[in-house]
Amino acid sequence: MRFLSAAALTLLIGLITTGCVESTSLAPGSAGTSGSPAQTTPAPPQEKLTKHDAALRFLTAYIHLDRNMALKYATPAAVSKLDWNRPHRGNIPYYDDKMFLYYSGGLAKVYFQEIDGSFLVSDLQTHNR
Repeated sequence: MRFLSAAALTLLIGLITTGCVESTSLAPGSAGTSGSPAQTTPAPPQEKLTKHDAALRFLTAYIHLDRNMALKYATPAAVSKLDWNRPHRGNIPYYDDKMFLYYSGGLAKVYFQEIDGSFLVSDLQTHNR
């Protein structure tokens, strides 16, 4: 698996965020992932976020190892799936439009939940190396 440099990641994030809008939504009361137990859900952010925006903000929090920031864009269950104490050591995590988060320890499929027209990361299915 190949990791991006900081400059390449910044360019990639800039290119991706300029036109990425997801229009799917869930029925009221829907959990967002099948088979997931009910979780405490944080309040939606002040602004309406697409799935991609929520994932990138969660990723930014993970790059900075900032759990508190991550909890603004994800459920506690999703945040608990990653190691927030392990430095990335130059292997900067990144997110692609196929809803995968790549990091130095493996990859994670990202699941979302919609609340009042804004998305947040509801769960991660992690695959460690």
